[in-house]
Amino acid sequence: MIKKSSRIPLMSLTNLKVGAFLNRPNRFFSEIRYKNNIHSAHIHDPGRLTELLIPNSPVLFTDSRGKLEYYIKAVQHENEWIIIDTALHSKIALELFKYLDDFKGVSNIEKEVTIGNSRIDFVLDGVPLEVKGVTLVKNGIALFPDAPTKRGTRHVQEIIDHKGIIMFLVFRKANSFKPNWDTDRDFSIKIKEAKKRGVPIYAIQLCFDGRTIYYKGKIPLSEF
Repeated sequence: MIKKSSRIPLMSLTNLKVGAFLNRPNRFFSEIRYKNNIHSAHIHDPGRLTELLIPNSPVLFTDSRGKLEYYIKAVQHENEWIIIDTALHSKIALELFKYLDDFKGVSNIEKEVTIGNSRIDFVLDGVPLEVKGVTLVKNGIALFPDAPTKRGTRHVQEIIDHKGIIMFLVFRKANSFKPNWDTDRDFSIKIKEAKKRGVPIYAIQLCFDGRTIYYKGKIPLSEF
């Protein structure tokens, strides 16, 4: 366990450019302003992100290897840089395993493993672990999901059935975590069932300074 005031660097992002978010015509396509021109940019997060993706909000992005010009990594909101690239979640988790005492004895890590009807992020010494990223915070409570997710509900069921682990990566300042009942009751019921049946649920506080992603410690689960 690390002290609340400390933070551990996990990974750094390189070749970042700074621009401004303009709009999001669909889930994965957005337009940004960069050097006084409008460009297309990929958003690798299927969530709504409505309280973060506000016109003229600063964004950090890289060149894209896909059809669009750029690829958004983070958005600034209330003086925080918030990671919105879900492709980073597994990479961050891999680094976290080195610092969380519960995982230090793990000898075999498999990635993207099909279990039942789902593809789960990791299998650690035979134990499945699913990772979810959290970008929504209200009244100091981190909430997931910010949009209905049948896929996420299915993942939790597989974790319950196979006695696995769930890890929530919280990318904003928060005092605790709970499922977002107002947005997805089915997912929230399933998380409550997982908790009741003894599934380990981790809520991990992270921060990003515009270059490096840091681990700040675990945060508690709120009553749900």
